[in-house]
Amino acid sequence: MSDTGAVLTIDEARAAFDGYVREHPLPMRGTLHLDGWYEDDDDYLPVWGAREFYVDGDPTYGRMDNFVLFIDKRSGTVREERQLESLRKIHDMTPVTGAG
Repeated sequence: MSDTGAVLTIDEARAAFDGYVREHPLPMRGTLHLDGWYEDDDDYLPVWGAREFYVDGDPTYGRMDNFVLFIDKRSGTVREERQLESLRKIHDMTPVTGAG
């Protein structure tokens, strides 16, 4: 998507995430699972990890990294940021209803 001022739909954000993951394998074991989405005016934030952790409840599949992926709502660009450095932004984001 080009930077025309239009905002990505959650389906377009999901496609951007999928494309990013294909090019940049995530540091995890297990089956990739999206457990929800958050947003603010500028970005989407997918909550991702192992299905074995989120669905099956196996704590040995919990993530041990320190990064999040933001998806720019206007350009579709996916960027990696350190979670600890982004805590204020993450805290201020709201859940995307029905996007689980």
